[in-house]
Amino acid sequence: MKNETEKLNGGVTKVMESKNHFLFFQEKMLTHSSEIAHDIISLLEERYPEDYRGLADEDKNTRIQIINELVQTIANNLVHRENTPTITKNWGEYIGEEAIKKNLHLPTYLQKISIYKEVIWTFIEEKFKEYDQSSSGMIQVVMQVDYLFNHIIHGFSLAFSKDEKRRMDDYEEKYLKLSTPIVPVKDNVAILPIIGEIDEKRANVLIEETLNEVNQLNIDWIVIDLLGVYNVDDLFMNHLQKLLESIIILGITPILTGIRPEFSMRATQMGLNIIQSKEVLTKPNLKQAIEMLQ
Repeated sequence: MKNETEKLNGGVTKVMESKNHFLFFQEKMLTHSSEIAHDIISLLEERYPEDYRGLADEDKNTRIQIINELVQTIANNLVHRENTPTITKNWGEYIGEEAIKKNLHLPTYLQKISIYKEVIWTFIEEKFKEYDQSSSGMIQVVMQVDYLFNHIIHGFSLAFSKDEKRRMDDYEEKYLKLSTPIVPVKDNVAILPIIGEIDEKRANVLIEETLNEVNQLNIDWIVIDLLGVYNVDDLFMNHLQKLLESIIILGITPILTGIRPEFSMRATQMGLNIIQSKEVLTKPNLKQAIEMLQ
């Protein structure tokens, strides 16, 4: 019983000593956070003179303030809390967003973040001389700092990933709009050639862009050429029906051309009456549709 009590007390003592390590360095980092921030900027100026020397005082002070707040965040989370990973990740994402605004690149900035770690580790090593304990305490603190920076870097990289996705989405949207060309051929007639695969996203853009364009053109007829459509599935047929119904509501008469046999069979199987109605005209090809409207 005595041995078990001694082991228990020994374990509690180790936990308390470990917590004391973190509390000691936490207090030191919070007290000297501004100093650490200035040291980080100084080392950045030394390692990356082309990026940091010549900075306007206001810009430099802003960066020092952000780094100072980051150092304080790390210090406050040396003693691990339940939401520590989320807090540090969010900080990393914030820094990443600021880097993106300045058109900085991910690899370059990750190199610069390593300087943050270098300065903080040097600070811990210097302050350890004031701490009359075994070196294991310093190692534990350094490992926790490294753990926190891993979450910061994760958040930082996440900001760049989100920005890249936004860019790709914007590019895709522009491409989809360009792939929906409506060509006016007369004052009251326009042609919409549909070419290639039609997925959900492209179908929605096709409908939206077509309705906006025909409304602005103030036309009476629109020739929709389907010769370039090969994948006639339910998704395409349903969206085509929506497009035709919307065009008719605008008071415009749609003319379908380039209809393949499989398209006609599919429309019949699905019971798409709008395509077979008197409100929608059909012609074998684009040439005959244009000749009819002469």
